[in-house]
Amino acid sequence: DTLRLHRIEAACIPDNARSIRVLEKAGFRREGLLRSYLRINGIWQDHYLYARIEDDPPGAETKD
Repeated sequence: DTLRLHRIEAACIPDNARSIRVLEKAGFRREGLLRSYLRINGIWQDHYLYARIEDDPPGAETKD
């Protein structure tokens, strides 16, 4: 079965270099910073928002 998704989003903490690398290697593009996005261990944490659009090339690394 095919899900036919148009857009996929992922968020990660800016200090998490490994997650950033995985997302960029998978072709996700950084779209912005979400301030105080999630509360982790009682502390509100900023996150980067990444996204892939249906027409993006597969696994393309992008640098803006």
